[in-house]
Amino acid sequence: MSDSSPRRYKIILMILPVGVVIGTIIFMFMYFYNERRDEQERTVIGSHEIRVDDLDDMVGKFTDWIGSRDVDTEQGRNGLKSAASMIEGRLGPQNLGLKVEKGPGEAKYGLLWKSLWVDVRGQSSPDKVVIAAVSFSGVGEVADANVVSTMVMLAASMARDENSKTVRFVFLPLKRNPTEQNKWLLENCIQKGEVCDGIIGVGLMETDPEVGGEVWQVVTGSGGNQEWWKFLRQEATRPEGDGHSVWITHSVFSSKAWKKRKNERLESTLPVASQLASWLRRAAE
Repeated sequence: MSDSSPRRYKIILMILPVGVVIGTIIFMFMYFYNERRDEQERTVIGSHEIRVDDLDDMVGKFTDWIGSRDVDTEQGRNGLKSAASMIEGRLGPQNLGLKVEKGPGEAKYGLLWKSLWVDVRGQSSPDKVVIAAVSFSGVGEVADANVVSTMVMLAASMARDENSKTVRFVFLPLKRNPTEQNKWLLENCIQKGEVCDGIIGVGLMETDPEVGGEVWQVVTGSGGNQEWWKFLRQEATRPEGDGHSVWITHSVFSSKAWKKRKNERLESTLPVASQLASWLRRAAE
């Protein structure tokens, strides 16, 4: 017993360092494997094209879970708060990995309503900012839910873009006319040292789509703004100066069309989102 015990201890002492080394190797392998897997998942989330299933899921959350979103009723105010939380969660660090910024806000009904935004940072001219804007207020129907859902999905699909200028996706809590929205964006969503290179705002189509007319309708725009719109559509060269804006809408965002045709509406939204993405990339060149 006295001879075998020391020998056993020697063997254990010899094996123990080997076990520690093997354990360390396994731990490091699992660590880097999980890190790589998480990075791949983040890349997939940030680079995939918009899919009908994803759009349907978000529209459903806005309509079935959140409902109306406006500051004039208690239910609507609760809806606005829930919508802001959902947008932040979808695009923020826990999911997409983007930093969600918040504007200074505006006080109404004892609460401070803040705009949210995420940046797809520009590579060579990051202080020149192209704003893609939408209001997340609404009555809780598919049409208005589709407007904000499309912009959320667009931000996710463009998150890994490498444009010259920064594309800033801004989500506004209060619904105003385009002139007031532009003023709000310039005063609250452009930081010191930045220049707003242009604004593309998307809103609800509240009238019937024109039969045989343009599927895209300009809500407001005159002078240089019309030139900005033509530039985005590759019908003109970039207008001089900065701060040009256009607010547009499309028949897929119509509150009066597509009744009881939700799936067709969402299917038709995919090429609309693709057009918006192409205009934003052209603006951010």
